[in-house]
Amino acid sequence: MAFTDVTEPTGRLKAPENPADFHSPLKVLNDASDLVSPTYWVNEIIKASTGYNPLDKAKEYLAGDWAAYAKCGEVWESLGKMCADISENINAGNRELDATWDGNAADAAFNYFKALAERCDELQADLSALSTQYGIVSHGVWSTAEGVGAILGQIGDAAATAAISAAAGTLTSWTGWGAAVGYGLAGFEILRIIELWGDATKMINNAQLIVNGAMGVTESVGGELAGKLRDFRLPAEAYDNAVA
Repeated sequence: MAFTDVTEPTGRLKAPENPADFHSPLKVLNDASDLVSPTYWVNEIIKASTGYNPLDKAKEYLAGDWAAYAKCGEVWESLGKMCADISENINAGNRELDATWDGNAADAAFNYFKALAERCDELQADLSALSTQYGIVSHGVWSTAEGVGAILGQIGDAAATAAISAAAGTLTSWTGWGAAVGYGLAGFEILRIIELWGDATKMINNAQLIVNGAMGVTESVGGELAGKLRDFRLPAEAYDNAVA
């Protein structure tokens, strides 16, 4: 007996596209670096304020191919939809078979295919959950990069102001008033740089918490998914009736 599928599961198996509204965190940070003056004294002031180059440190924290990670989430979602389509096909065939076949073997077959369809639905739910967690991680890292990039721009502005103020203080050092104003403003901007970098590290730490939480859920769901694939018993051989 031939059955006609009501859906086409393989149509779900397409190469993932670039995620919408997503930009690589490193690209975001590189764009932000354009706002930071590359002059020697600005860089020296930033390093003196934080102990290292904030841009390089931010890249170190947020490095990774997060666009590919986001695409992987799309793949999980597509696989989940494929499982839902397979479930729909199984149920459609099961209803058609049940309408023309009676007896103990028919009841056993109906229950088996019903359980198989339900298992496919469970797989779809797990795969969709994985997709959600991958989206949380990739977009969490991206939004963090956006925030850190904005702060790096402010750090660059503060460093430029500090460099100019320090230079002005040096040029007017023959007057006590000029030196006090110049160096005082430079010191204020350096304190601002330290405060801004503190805000950036808080953002990065929060992103790490998001990643850790999502990874915990991912490991749990992945374990359940593997168990459901492994423990469903398949028939040893095709059904055959000697009197048929």
